[in-house]
Amino acid sequence: MSKTYDKLWVFGDSYTTPNYYVDAKDSFWGLTASELKIKTIINCSRPVNSFTSVQQLLVSMSDQINWANDLVFLGIPPLERITVFDDYKDTEYLGHTIDSGTWAVDKFDIPAHRGLIGLQNYGTDRQLIIHADRSWLETDVLRQVFLLTQWLDSVKANYLILNLSKDLDENNQWGPSNFVLPYCKTHKNCVLFKNTYNSINVRVNKPADTDEPHGHHGPAGNKYFFEKSLLPKLKELNLC
Repeated sequence: MSKTYDKLWVFGDSYTTPNYYVDAKDSFWGLTASELKIKTIINCSRPVNSFTSVQQLLVSMSDQINWANDLVFLGIPPLERITVFDDYKDTEYLGHTIDSGTWAVDKFDIPAHRGLIGLQNYGTDRQLIIHADRSWLETDVLRQVFLLTQWLDSVKANYLILNLSKDLDENNQWGPSNFVLPYCKTHKNCVLFKNTYNSINVRVNKPADTDEPHGHHGPAGNKYFFEKSLLPKLKELNLC
């Protein structure tokens, strides 16, 4: 490996939360740190996070990221979630600093997400039009991905945007998506439409938490995603 990094930053939800159905050392991001010999992992994931939370954390903590010397994984959780104010409960948000040599974990407070919580919506509230039809929901997320890539490319970040849940529809072509869909399909730093954490494991590795095709994977599923999708993508982009 020719590329060296000081830190691996991980933003996501339960699919990337440390020791959630898979030990950190066996997770796809833990395997990445081991493969690339990254000593320090800063994991800012939490179950039930929405993509809004992921972006809130990334933007608010961006002054701590060394774009030239750090690697960043941005996970896209299930799209049908929302981040809301917690009604003055001052809900804390803890990140995890992980030593990839010992796998010791130190938790730290993230003030930028204190007082916010995530809700599973899944389109049950028809007043939230954005959640009522997947076509618009995916288009909305692709617009956010467009803006993120424009910023991250401008600072020459070493990054991947990884869809952690259901594959996005690469044929979702309609008026509102005419620009963002082709853009995201061809942006090499995005793994959104196929070979994602969940889809690459369908009919290959059973999730650890359910008999359904999509769920949280244990060591086998994480390793398969790392070897068959993530590592080849890192090599393609000369990120390793």
